Amino acid sequence: MHDRQSTGAIRCAIAGTCLVLSASAAAAEATGQGPALKFDGAIRMWVEALSWNDQRKWVPEFDTARLGFKYDDGRFLGAGRERFYHYTSRQTGASKGASMLFNEYLWAGYRFADNSELHVGQQRMPFGLLPYASNNFFESMAWYAGYEDTYAMGVQYKRAIGGLHANVAFFPSDGRHLLSWTDSTVELDGLDSVRFSNHLMKSYGREERNTAVARLGYTVPFAGGKTEIGASVLAGRLAATDGTLTSGNRRADALHAAAEFGNLGIQLETIRYANDYTGNGSIAGNWYGACDRDCVIIGAYGFTNRLAAKGHIDIANVSYKLPGSIGPFSGFVVYNDWSRLRKSVAGYADSYQNVTGVTFSSGGWVVMIDVAHATNEPYLSPGFGNALAAGGKASGQRFNANIGYYF
Repeated sequence: MHDRQSTGAIRCAIAGTCLVLSASAAAAEATGQGPALKFDGAIRMWVEALSWNDQRKWVPEFDTARLGFKYDDGRFLGAGRERFYHYTSRQTGASKGASMLFNEYLWAGYRFADNSELHVGQQRMPFGLLPYASNNFFESMAWYAGYEDTYAMGVQYKRAIGGLHANVAFFPSDGRHLLSWTDSTVELDGLDSVRFSNHLMKSYGREERNTAVARLGYTVPFAGGKTEIGASVLAGRLAATDGTLTSGNRRADALHAAAEFGNLGIQLETIRYANDYTGNGSIAGNWYGACDRDCVIIGAYGFTNRLAAKGHIDIANVSYKLPGSIGPFSGFVVYNDWSRLRKSVAGYADSYQNVTGVTFSSGGWVVMIDVAHATNEPYLSPGFGNALAAGGKASGQRFNANIGYYF
């Protein structure tokens, strides 16, 4: 009954938002302000080669199809995006593939006279380097732990005063599998894992609730370019959804800096996080047995992994924009992204990844080519499932060429 009531409330909120935005869009066009409502989308495929898997070498695969909208009439705001994926049996590692659909974000907002904004709905958490702590397709170790490009359901207020940027937010829920669907909860780890960003799994007995986030950044001119230095904090409830587990708290803090010097870009960040509770970190679920006190279960994109309950994440990225063009291609950016997960658990081996790549475009076509080297990383090296927890010594390389058309 509770789930039906929650779903009904979400549907009513979405319907009300659409009506408001439609009416505002009509008013904006009638006054000659131009279309306030815009749609966008993309279709992508990739070619990959995994050093530890002979079944996944140089075979073209469908990546994603996505459709979204943005609305801005100067006062009312809104945005949403839905994604579709299909995994072949090579990607699921099972006897058959799986398809899934899930929401990336969906929010409505209001811009005040001082240009500050209030957003309500499923939206990106204002934590760490924004919008990304990486340049590459795979993002950084922070994404796999739930601290980069992470979305949740709640309210956020943001304001800029000169070079100072401040965000405060409160998320009663992590959003779970909002507007999600899959044709298989066996090849994937249940519906709870069918979501865009990594969160603790309710299906394994724990759920993120009542998370408060604050971020402060200050942009200053430096050495002919600009640099933003900042800090972020996060604190919330770690709710036990199974009677055999105890509830607890989660917390994280970060120091971060991003600089641009002409064509050169630099990103630096360090994150400390902790999930505090007594007893086990999870119950047994569809894929894994119960976690002990030193690990929790997180999931996204239909897959789940064990994660060290406490740790530190370090990030160091460098990028360079190459001027000029080659034939029809331009906008070349080369980069090297490095990140590490240092686990605060005795006997757990650290996780590393280094990704070197280039991205370029031609019209609506965008190409991203990455070569990754990693140890104890569930998608870039062997050891899926336990790589982010106890880990081991398994290292691997992964090549990925992602080609997409954006409209």
